[in-house]
Amino acid sequence: MLICDDKKNEAEQLATLMKTSAFDIQTYSFTRGQDAYEYVFSGAEIDACFLDIIMPDLNGVTLAQKLRDSGYHGEIVFLTTSNDFARQSYQVKAFDYLLKPPSPENVKGVLLALVNSKKDTSREGLVIKAKPLTSFILFRNISHVEVIGHIVYVRLKNGEEIKTYATFAEIASRLLCDSRFIQCHRSYIVNMGDIESVTAKEVMMKNGMKVPISRGFSLVKDKMLKWMFEENK
Repeated sequence: MLICDDKKNEAEQLATLMKTSAFDIQTYSFTRGQDAYEYVFSGAEIDACFLDIIMPDLNGVTLAQKLRDSGYHGEIVFLTTSNDFARQSYQVKAFDYLLKPPSPENVKGVLLALVNSKKDTSREGLVIKAKPLTSFILFRNISHVEVIGHIVYVRLKNGEEIKTYATFAEIASRLLCDSRFIQCHRSYIVNMGDIESVTAKEVMMKNGMKVPISRGFSLVKDKMLKWMFEENK
């Protein structure tokens, strides 16, 4: 969970309430909106952002809009002293709000709602429009996605590939809602369940394909290794 509140003591208080809520949660706290924004897109695993609405320089609503515009699909929870922000929360698809100062009961309630909102994605997939047929591909059958020029290639675990003229952003908006996918380069998204090995600069997929990790995704390797460890326990 990411917390952004310009008052450091209030961010720390919320982090403490989360950690003592009986949920297994790791928190990342920031006092500046720009720092929080950059961290989200560094490759960190952020399921939800808790954003204070009233902050100098970059307020919570503007930060939330900036996150959405840049492709963040996780949940957003606003921290506020008033519940009079319905219009702004709707525009950025906010999950909920948390009144300040937060109580242990309210924090637990929001966290429980976040956990319960997660869907079973085992049967979810992509509808891919490609000549001559439109295909439905289960997420679990996708190895990785690559864009070359203006053409997106969906590479399957069985070695097949499907070429589509949908934009990379459109494909990414669907894949990155599923926790098994991660973007490691501006032109690549990989299924972490299909990774053979990871180095500092590239990912080796089980089909032998090498996918680069760009410098802008500095935390991707750690997330991939964590995924592989959890899957192989």
